[in-house]
Amino acid sequence: MTQLKGCKLIGKIIRVEGKCSAGHYVGEEFDLTLYSEEERKSLRAPSICGFSYNAIFPYLVALQFGGAFPWEENKDKFTSGCPDNQKVVIEIKRVRR
Repeated sequence: MTQLKGCKLIGKIIRVEGKCSAGHYVGEEFDLTLYSEEERKSLRAPSICGFSYNAIFPYLVALQFGGAFPWEENKDKFTSGCPDNQKVVIEIKRVRR
């Protein structure tokens, strides 16, 4: 796999069932880009629940470096539920610039 030049990963909370202990809410967005030539000096961990981030990290790596998931219709998208019984669902999109 090779990194896609100019690719950003944007996460958006699309569902919250009950109360999220991390305070996430529907519509909340995050820049989940792992690596960017333009922004390499300013990369930092996103403001997302650590448990959810840990669960989605391998999928972020795949999207960032050109991978796709056969079960997803849109190869530039991935949807995941949080480890707390999927109370929170996040959609990650690979945005090509």
